[in-house]
Amino acid sequence: MRLEGVSPNKMSQFAVVLEVFEVAPSLFMVDVRKAAGETLQYHRFYKNLCSKLEHIIWKPADGADKSGILKTDVASIREEV
Repeated sequence: MRLEGVSPNKMSQFAVVLEVFEVAPSLFMVDVRKAAGETLQYHRFYKNLCSKLEHIIWKPADGADKSGILKTDVASIREEV
């Protein structure tokens, strides 16, 4: 899915690409990538998105995120039952 819009300063376009992968019947992984626009605006969008989905985002236990396997722009989201 591609989301597009005008940046808050209305000087440039902003776009992100979201890909949703079903890892298991109740576990989904969402890959969020910047397609166009400023990197700072993308980081603001990403932080805002994560804060809105805080109640359904799975986060690894302490120490697991230091393995280097996880990317910072990938959020694992579990389906609410």
